[in-house]
Amino acid sequence: MRKFTLNIFTLSLGLAVMPMVEAAPTAQQQLLEQVRLGEATHREDLVQQSLYRLELIDPNNPDVVAARFRSLLRQGDIDGAQKQLDRLSQLAPSSNAYKSSRTTMLLSTPDGRQALQQARLQATTGHAEEAVASYNKLFNGAPPEGDIAVEYWSTVAKIPARRGEAINQLKRINADYAGQYGPAKQSGAIAV
Repeated sequence: MRKFTLNIFTLSLGLAVMPMVEAAPTAQQQLLEQVRLGEATHREDLVQQSLYRLELIDPNNPDVVAARFRSLLRQGDIDGAQKQLDRLSQLAPSSNAYKSSRTTMLLSTPDGRQALQQARLQATTGHAEEAVASYNKLFNGAPPEGDIAVEYWSTVAKIPARRGEAINQLKRINADYAGQYGPAKQSGAIAV
């Protein structure tokens, strides 16, 4: 009887620990998280170190190419960023990384900045549905990552029918960026 109880206990303990073992992030996932953390905290040194390692591990990973694209764009190297965007379009033309990067590149142009300013004005003046329509037209269905994604989903949360979806997206952004985006923490405030 004692042996049987011990075996059941061992089995249940093993089953309880199994998800933790499977959920351990890979080195690549940890480095991508470091890139996102560096971007959120404006620590370019952390971004560069992590990108260097990621490019050694898997230089053709769309997320790595997109992170390099964002880094070059932040540094003002438009030509280098365009090369990375072209490379990303060849590697993964239907990926979210490419769509988001394409939108980010658009936002770096004068027309893109003006369209974003118009959507922001609509959002601030209480015209949430018009603002979301302007954002959707600008983003072409794929909001970029980071601050602008938080801004977009915070505006979507002002539309009662889409509030739940927006809160879930804000929570996802908050989890992806290790809680570094203050506005994403609004998801808790919005839910109240």
